[in-house]
Amino acid sequence: MLNLEVAKEHDVKALQPFPSKLQIEVTTRCNMHCSMCVKYAPESDIIEADLDFETFKKLKPAFEHCEGLVLNGIGEPLLHPQLSELVAFAREVMPMKGWIGFQTNGLLLTENLANSLVDAGADTFCISVDSLESDDGKFVEIHGQSSIDRLARSFALLKEAGIKHDRKLNLGVEFVLMKDSIDQLPDVVRWAAQQGANFMICSHVLAHGETMQEQSLFNNNTLSATLLFEKWQNRILEMGLDIYNYNSISMKFLKSAEDKQLVGMVKKMKLEAQKNNIWMNLSSLLKWGKKKYESKAIDINKICTQAKSEAEELGIELRMPDMMARDNLSCHFMEEGATFVTSSGDVSPCQFLWHGYSCRMDGSEKLVKPWVFGNLAENDFAEIWRSAKYSGFRSEVLDYAYPYCSNCPIVPCDDITGKSYNFETDCLGAQVPCGHCPWAMGGLQCLL
Repeated sequence: MLNLEVAKEHDVKALQPFPSKLQIEVTTRCNMHCSMCVKYAPESDIIEADLDFETFKKLKPAFEHCEGLVLNGIGEPLLHPQLSELVAFAREVMPMKGWIGFQTNGLLLTENLANSLVDAGADTFCISVDSLESDDGKFVEIHGQSSIDRLARSFALLKEAGIKHDRKLNLGVEFVLMKDSIDQLPDVVRWAAQQGANFMICSHVLAHGETMQEQSLFNNNTLSATLLFEKWQNRILEMGLDIYNYNSISMKFLKSAEDKQLVGMVKKMKLEAQKNNIWMNLSSLLKWGKKKYESKAIDINKICTQAKSEAEELGIELRMPDMMARDNLSCHFMEEGATFVTSSGDVSPCQFLWHGYSCRMDGSEKLVKPWVFGNLAENDFAEIWRSAKYSGFRSEVLDYAYPYCSNCPIVPCDDITGKSYNFETDCLGAQVPCGHCPWAMGGLQCLL
């Protein structure tokens, strides 16, 4: 068990007696059926259920220390029949500066519901917007079907409720960066500002199938690996050699003089990477390098720069994800002292590990299995949070003594795909399955 006195002295949020942030999945039901949703991914074990109010009340001691409370998970929170009551219960015991909110598709919001939620104490609302493109005057979403006018109406209802109840609201937009929609980013920033949004959260897509994987714009190679690769790529190109033929050439039994020259240059690149302790997945670097080298598509950097400029001019906070993997893994959930509760009352560490499902990473299917440290129907929340097992998990995550899996030259291994056996330890001996987490790499972000 962690030394809570030492933790308090150093103000490490993950090691405090209670979490500083909570995300509670109030329902897994949804009014939409999006093909990209984790609910419909292969190997998904997510059943449809609403969180019981009595189970929610068991979190009262945690609410008393909570800086931020997010009331959504896989489903649409507006479907929970007692959502306003849940908000009111938490607001009554939370610190005055603590905020309560959720992400929503916004389509079920009515005047009565907006007033009820704001009056109960909800103050942060983040509405998903997929696209502003229209087809014959109709709004086209990548996730499903809706109307842009309907979303604008939802913003209007919330603003009116804020005025009516004299509450300052924090309104935002969530936008998923994908190949087919990235060009709309500056327009969505302007639209969000026009609706009165204070912030906009952008994230890459977590693909659950090969088609959606092709939509991802996230380069899972680190900046240091990418820069080193590009340096040697340019050298090799100047020599009249094609590095993108390396995989086929390296397998040849009889190599020409040029082939041997290319293999030798790649070997020197790998030695420099090893010397500088840079993890390199050459296959991944070749894939992303070729895409950049041959691409005639829109300049993503230009689009992002324009969006940031628009946001600054309009006074809206634009939270952009990293476009390529960070050089150092960083778990926002652990560092911020967050925890997650599912609609069934299970207590889990993060959004990556709170349900069972499959996703596409590094060109292959990865099976993710939930990590559960207790259930509120069986255990007191404080006991779960402070247990040796959960405390040890948070401590080990924050040590960052696990591999950077996407940048490993032999990925994907059995530990990563999860197909052969349950995860026990990784190749460096760590007991937390975090080396392949897209949140830690900087590709995904959310309201919490």
